[in-house]
Amino acid sequence: MFRWTLVAAVWAVALWPLVLFLVYLGSPVAAVQLRQQAASWLQTAALAGAALLVIGLLLYPPVAAGLRLLGARVLAALRADRGPLLRALGELRHVETAARHGEVGRLALQRRELPLAIAHLSRALELEPENPGLRYQLGMALLAAGRMREAAGCLQQVVAADPGHAFGEALLQLGRVHLLLGDDQGAVALLRRHALEHGGSRRSHFWLASACRAAADPDGARAALQYAASPPAKNQRLTPEEGLYRARARVALWRTGAGK
Repeated sequence: MFRWTLVAAVWAVALWPLVLFLVYLGSPVAAVQLRQQAASWLQTAALAGAALLVIGLLLYPPVAAGLRLLGARVLAALRADRGPLLRALGELRHVETAARHGEVGRLALQRRELPLAIAHLSRALELEPENPGLRYQLGMALLAAGRMREAAGCLQQVVAADPGHAFGEALLQLGRVHLLLGDDQGAVALLRRHALEHGGSRRSHFWLASACRAAADPDGARAALQYAASPPAKNQRLTPEEGLYRARARVALWRTGAGK
């Protein structure tokens, strides 16, 4: 969503001089008035946006955490280089192997080029169907593409073959998929298993709280939120994503009165 919004904004800025020129051809006075009116709108929108941002930063913790995460993602996107993906595609033209298809799929998934990732990871699994790493990557690509049931099938096979795959991330994502599919009890069981076997994180406990709330377990939801909202240990710095989930958990606790 953010990517398309950014693209639309860039196109709007790029087309603005052309719009002014076309108006100017019809009426120079109208073009000047349009430019002045647009400048006034932009100034008003900037002031309103700044005021809302300040209020949000002061009163709603997820705003600051969300801006930090957005900044990290934008920076990562700006630093992204398509060169490794192009090289991997070039190598694949010479010799087709599961490993090479898997590398293309992994790099495409990193860049959020989901159709390309799914196509190559699927082909890699055709060549090497017993590889849980390839199946996990395919499950994550399907999840990112919104193909939940297919993602659930992939991740279920990964967890069955290797319960601790990707340091427990396969189990965690399987729990998340069950939550998104509306299987609240299944999600609670999987996310609690993840917390028991891998310790969990603020992200995983926030998802667990959502599953418990959906499964009509307010006490379980409150306990999970309290873990997610807990401050970091001394000398520990949360990642932007963990910081956002902590902020969201704090707000959820305040809304239920448990954070008072």
